Amino acid sequence: MPPATPLWLLALAALPSPGGAADDDKLLAPPPLEVDGLIGVPIDILRLTGTMIFDGTTRTATATAEMIFEMTGDGGMPLFDLRQEVQRAVLDGVEIDAGSLAAHEIGPLAGTMRILEQELAAGQEHRLLLEYELDTPMSPGAKAIGWGAEGLTWDTWFSDLSPGRYLELWMPANLIYDRFAFDLRLELRGLESDHELVTNAEVEELGRHHWQLRLPPTTTAFSPMVVIVPSADVERSTSTVKVGGRSILIDLCQRLDAKGDRKKVHAQVERDLKEFSKSTGEWPHADRFSIYVWRGGRSMEYDGATTTSLGALRHEFFHSWWGRGVKPASQNDGWFDEAWDVYAADGEGPSPSRVRKPSAPVTLCSDDPYNRVTAGASYGAGSAFFARVAAEIGDKKLRQLMAEFFVAHAHRPVTTATLEQHLVVGSGRKGDEVRQLFHRYVYGKDGDLAD
Repeated sequence: MPPATPLWLLALAALPSPGGAADDDKLLAPPPLEVDGLIGVPIDILRLTGTMIFDGTTRTATATAEMIFEMTGDGGMPLFDLRQEVQRAVLDGVEIDAGSLAAHEIGPLAGTMRILEQELAAGQEHRLLLEYELDTPMSPGAKAIGWGAEGLTWDTWFSDLSPGRYLELWMPANLIYDRFAFDLRLELRGLESDHELVTNAEVEELGRHHWQLRLPPTTTAFSPMVVIVPSADVERSTSTVKVGGRSILIDLCQRLDAKGDRKKVHAQVERDLKEFSKSTGEWPHADRFSIYVWRGGRSMEYDGATTTSLGALRHEFFHSWWGRGVKPASQNDGWFDEAWDVYAADGEGPSPSRVRKPSAPVTLCSDDPYNRVTAGASYGAGSAFFARVAAEIGDKKLRQLMAEFFVAHAHRPVTTATLEQHLVVGSGRKGDEVRQLFHRYVYGKDGDLAD
């Protein structure tokens, strides 16, 4: 029987993967959403500018953000997210009631998003200025700003395992289909001890504890990594790796309690950089890889950067190619970079024992356009899906096709449908078998595809 695919997803499957134009991002936006008697319309952020000031004397922090955006579709009430309590709001130069930016519950896999209760026209730029105190974000598993005896410990602390855990923790932001330039000014006041800034942004030092950060127009809500930590808590070192005619700076900041050998970390990154550049494609970010190493099992990927435990470093590094090089267009598509990372970088690879016989259908790519949680099965069942594809077309052919896909789509948000089409076409006479594997082990549909 045919898959019960929503019309909006079928439309996306027919679209080319977007390039650099802002209008391309709009094509990937989900449809308008009706909630609490309001119709929220997705937006296209063109530029985001923010300021964060951390005051060690009062142990408080404040933020200002200006979001320049356009409406998608025919316009309407803007839909976006911010997990802080807004004190002041100015829209297109006119002060508005902060209560008109209320958060609305969308669903268990989406959490809340804000709807600005004003109808805005499409085809023109709008400016929204917000002012607020920075506090523990109103998101599942969010972490408080760390004020300690040595000073400030704070990082962006993103996660794809709960909704509302990307840039919206600290700044107004959009769903991950949207790319925009992002400038952020950071300032620490009333702190005598030295602090380290670890980030994937271009940094201009304006003074002691005062920085201007700039991220490129390929930035999405899950891209920026920013870590501030007392210098007394870490050791920092750099090395340079030459690969493919480029020199890549490895900027390593490691917590003292992580107790790892930094020389071994640099050596591992050099080996992995050369391996991944050869197997997948050239390094897709600026000429730097920023690493913040801590204890424990939790790690997270960013564009050309990671916060990581030592054991997860290789996995998180590979995400700079898959996940933060080629980017999922929605969280429904977030399965493929985790699955391919486990298969290609973590050593799972082809496994006859995992694919010897069919198993129950698995839904890795949801049909909910507002889903904001990566499927937990992406790691195990997702890597097994790629093992099944390899059993049909061969591991070498699969890796070749995935490398070709990376080269064609680096820096672009892509859909599962786009990846499916690439693998089906590239698999030649085995294309029908590969499409059936997507049907059962990615979309979670039972039975055979209709002719």
